[in-house]
Amino acid sequence: MLLCRAGLPSDRSRLRPADVVLAVEVVSPGTRRVDRFAKPGEYAAAGIPFYWRIEQDPVHLYAYRLGDRIGPGGERQYELVADSAELIELTEPFEIKLPIADVTP
Repeated sequence: MLLCRAGLPSDRSRLRPADVVLAVEVVSPGTRRVDRFAKPGEYAAAGIPFYWRIEQDPVHLYAYRLGDRIGPGGERQYELVADSAELIELTEPFEIKLPIADVTP
């Protein structure tokens, strides 16, 4: 799931990385490795500022922000800003208070 910047033309069929504010991945048994390791690196390399990973059984949300730390390949990396199985409270990329029990992937 992607959250894009406001004001994009409605007829745009393809998004550019600069259009995306937040990428959200719901981890399933078949995509665990990709969602936990490959996708964050791809999103960070593209410059997407925020990434959330939602684990299942039990539901747990990890919220990341693109930081200044540089990885071994010279790319910026995500830093964990919040994680919870109960309640996530964030001010970026928007203000939200999210009871994790209400998340149903």
